[in-house]
Amino acid sequence: MTTVSIRRALRPLGAALALTLLATVATPRLTPAHAALSAAAMAPFDRQFIDMMVPHHMSAVAMAQIALTRARHPQIKTLARSIISDQNSEISQMKIWRQQWYGSAATPDMMHMPMLPGLTTGMGMADMNALKAANPFDKAFITDMMPHHQLATDAATLELAHGSHQQLKDLAISIIKGQSHEEGLMQAYLDLWYGGSMGAMGGMGH
Repeated sequence: MTTVSIRRALRPLGAALALTLLATVATPRLTPAHAALSAAAMAPFDRQFIDMMVPHHMSAVAMAQIALTRARHPQIKTLARSIISDQNSEISQMKIWRQQWYGSAATPDMMHMPMLPGLTTGMGMADMNALKAANPFDKAFITDMMPHHQLATDAATLELAHGSHQQLKDLAISIIKGQSHEEGLMQAYLDLWYGGSMGAMGGMGH
């Protein structure tokens, strides 16, 4: 076989190899974490809402538990007990629905809370260690919990617009009413005790 014949025989092989290399470069390789995020983003909206709201509620409960031991004002301790009771109950209910509708009650933990489309990552999430050491604690609790509640009401508003299960929409309405009321109480306490100032911590979106 001549040199020219060999080159002609190998030419289709080279083209096939080039196509294989091109396909390899053009196809992104997802890490397990990115693959999980991609799958979550394509999940039914109600499941996305549950998977965000359960760890979000868990963080509110954790903040409230700190307040039971550190708060100076009895009003803050009363609010903390209400948050723990209400949000633990809602967590349990959402996990039941997740099991019934999607075959698993498992949700992300607080450190890996996914965000709904249109919401800012990390907005309203408190630094637990900073909260434990804060002084005055009651002001820190209020200025952390108010944006935390706002994030919950924003997510619940999205659920009303995009959700499909009426039970979850009813819960969203309850979240909006309950947490808006608690935000009003906290603003009143902030005005009464601290002159209404959010200070350096307010609006930082912990």
